[in-house]
Amino acid sequence: MIKQSDLSADNAIDREVVEAGDYYMKVVTRGQTFRILDLEGNQAADTLFYAADDPSERYSAMDT
Repeated sequence: MIKQSDLSADNAIDREVVEAGDYYMKVVTRGQTFRILDLEGNQAADTLFYAADDPSERYSAMDT
């Protein structure tokens, strides 16, 4: 079942459309929420997260 987000897009500190095959790289700090929304409804989002101060420390979406 899909849960509707309680967060308001009006409160977002950044909104960016990333084209297919491109990448997005920004620092997300503790307590911030990062949301991926597929605008076309048919694309998987391969996602990796790295520690900003130590890029050798990597997390995938599967680690959560």
